[in-house]
Amino acid sequence: MPRKKRTAIKGSDPAYTSDFSQPLPTHKVAEKPETIPSPTVPSTQSVKPQKSEPKAKAEPAPKPAPKPIVKAAQPAAKPDVGEKREIALSAAVKIEQSEKLTALEAKGISAKDAITLAGRRAVEQFEPKAAFVEKTDTERMPMRQGYKSTKRIPAAMLDQLRQEHDPLGLSSDGAMMRGQFEPLFWSCLDAVIEELNSKY
Repeated sequence: MPRKKRTAIKGSDPAYTSDFSQPLPTHKVAEKPETIPSPTVPSTQSVKPQKSEPKAKAEPAPKPAPKPIVKAAQPAAKPDVGEKREIALSAAVKIEQSEKLTALEAKGISAKDAITLAGRRAVEQFEPKAAFVEKTDTERMPMRQGYKSTKRIPAAMLDQLRQEHDPLGLSSDGAMMRGQFEPLFWSCLDAVIEELNSKY
């Protein structure tokens, strides 16, 4: 076979060298790029302000121990003076008054009406006393022809009269007051009889 002719190289390439100890232009060592430090970016996180520790409160001064209260001895409770008790009041008509009432009936005036009028006046005027009055020894008509009513009397007064004059509790409250009420009723009945006789 015929040999190929070598290609004739004409001219010179300044970048070409036959010294292979030096790196070829195509085999240049890549230079390391210089590292440029990145600018410091300030942190966007807000810095929390430090909380100031609360000041310790001053402890209050210890209170003195309370002194024990010594209660004075209370006197014995007295009965309520204002408390009242309703009692039955009764009064009989005397024999001599019954004769006068019979005379009024002859004029057309009821004896019962005269007794009722006198009894109401006596109840209104009656003011009980703390002194016990014995029932008088007087001739009386039967109680069914007499007068009966009620009135509120101070309970303390009644209890005192009972304690002194009826310790066994045999008499009623009305009996304790009859000695005071009956004479007043007789006085009122005499006045009513006189008034009716003067009118009729």
